[in-house]
Amino acid sequence: MVGKYTVGLVIPAHNEEKGISTVLDAVPDQVDRVFVVANCCTDATEQVAEKYGAIVIDQPVKGYGSAYKAGFAAVDTDIVCTADADGTYPVQDLPGLIEDLLENDLDFISARRIPDDHSGTLNNIMRFSGNLVLTAFTMVLFWRQIMNSQSGMWIFHREILDKIELTSDGMPLSEELKIEVWGCRDIKCAEKPISFSYSSRVGKAKLNLWRDGFRNLVFLFAKRLRIPMTGA
Repeated sequence: MVGKYTVGLVIPAHNEEKGISTVLDAVPDQVDRVFVVANCCTDATEQVAEKYGAIVIDQPVKGYGSAYKAGFAAVDTDIVCTADADGTYPVQDLPGLIEDLLENDLDFISARRIPDDHSGTLNNIMRFSGNLVLTAFTMVLFWRQIMNSQSGMWIFHREILDKIELTSDGMPLSEELKIEVWGCRDIKCAEKPISFSYSSRVGKAKLNLWRDGFRNLVFLFAKRLRIPMTGA
C-alpha cells in the first residue's frame, strides 16, 4: 500500500515455472496483491505462484492480450502495475514509479526500456531494432509521442480501464494500450526510463521476432483504419 492507495501487480504467465519465482521474490512490500494469469500453462507455474501467495487467474484463451484482459478484469486495487513473468522487468523499481505517478498527478506511466545489456548479440540488436520500427509506425500512424510502444511494464490508476477499449488478444495489446491511453484527453500519461536486459530472461522465450513483429505491424494498420486521428 502507498499512502491511501492499494497496489496490485498483474503478471501474465505461459509456462513460466522457472522465471515466476524470481519475479515474485523481488516484489516490493508496497504491492498488496499479486495476480498471476495462468495462460494455458502445462507446467507448474500455477503451483509456484500459489506458493508465493499470489492470486492465480486461469485464462484458457492463449495470448498475451487475453492474459492481460483477464488480469485487468480481476484486479481490484486502486493502482495497477504490470510485469512479465520471465524476470526481464525490474519489479523492484515499482515503488519509485508509483511515487512518480502520484507526485506528478499522472494516470498512467509506461516504463521506457533503456538497454543495459551491452553484449551486442544479433538477437538483442534485432529486438531493439524491431521495437524502434514499430514505435516509429505507432508515432506516424496515430500521432502519439511514444518513445517505446512495445514496453510491457505499466503503472496506472485502475479507473482508466473504463476509458479505453482493448481489442487485441495477442502481443499487439501492448501498443494498443498506449495508443488508447495517449489518445484519451482525460488521461495524463508519461514514459519513465528503466534499465532492461534481455539476457536476464529466465526460461524459454515465447516471442518470435519476425512473426510477432509482423503481426504487431499489421495490427497497427488495422487499428488505424478503425479509429479517427486525435491528439494532433
